Amino acid sequence: MRRLSSSILAFRVAIASEEGGDIDAILHAAGTPRDVMNGNPPYVDLATERRVWQAIIEATGREDIGLVCGKRFPTQAMGMLGYVCANAPSLHIAFEKSCQYARIMGDSMGSLVERGPTETRIWIEQWTEWHDPLRYTVDCFMTAMVSWATANAPRPVKPKEVGFHYARPSDTTAHERAFPTASVHFETDFSYQIYDNSCLDQPIIGANSELFRDFEDRVQRVMTHIRNSAPWSERVRRCVVESLKGATPTLDAVASELAVSTRTLQLRLNAEGTSFSEILSASRADLAKEFLKTTDVRNDEIAYLLGYSEESVFSRSFKKWTGRTPTEFRSSFA
Repeated sequence: MRRLSSSILAFRVAIASEEGGDIDAILHAAGTPRDVMNGNPPYVDLATERRVWQAIIEATGREDIGLVCGKRFPTQAMGMLGYVCANAPSLHIAFEKSCQYARIMGDSMGSLVERGPTETRIWIEQWTEWHDPLRYTVDCFMTAMVSWATANAPRPVKPKEVGFHYARPSDTTAHERAFPTASVHFETDFSYQIYDNSCLDQPIIGANSELFRDFEDRVQRVMTHIRNSAPWSERVRRCVVESLKGATPTLDAVASELAVSTRTLQLRLNAEGTSFSEILSASRADLAKEFLKTTDVRNDEIAYLLGYSEESVFSRSFKKWTGRTPTEFRSSFA
């Protein structure tokens, strides 16, 4: 099950209540039990996340509620990962650790940190098929990075540029107010932020190196448990998605990555009612649809990224998955 930490969901609902929403009414509308506010269960599925966002929007009437949530995002909502970040030597390392261990918080989206000679770009990685309510998760993610970093650094943290991959809202005032020092763009290939390296080289106020090592050790153990407790089909899917960058992952290679024999992996997937070829095909389909819906990447480039030798082979596969050609599919979202 692809999931989200209940503590993050509960935090969003609590902020919505401060903005005029009723907690019980929001949870009822979303079909979510009241116990989720107390971390029970510890994770919810991503369909629940989408329903809760929809209920929050209806309850508050605020299209900028994702930005509002991000501005108030507390360290404790990240659980143990929050304490790793709070004790990191610098903001840059904190962001890297957030990227490295993001799966602790859920499977919706994460981040990728790319440091250049003078600037650092932080990409938002979408790990699931896009649904419109997830724009609020993007908003929350984007503003939370800035507000958390500013609260934990000696000087304000000011991104130079931010980009949102979803369509430009009719009113962008809230976004411009959330990022007053940055140029704000929409309909970009991916959501991102750009900082001067000197900004992210700031130390974390009150960071403790011993606590940093202790909490990171705990987080690593949790990550190991998450990887080992996930269904085999999910573990294979993650390996496939990570490998689909201009190459076609093989069953042998994925089995080696997961430290099992090829035969053992086949048997375990069969026991879950699936196969490696089915997971590879579904992963390619999900990624292709995401590229076509949210980016301007050309069809031949998508074919390459998904490991196809020719665009025509990709096109035939895509039509088999969806009943439409890639161009027809893309035009329906124009």
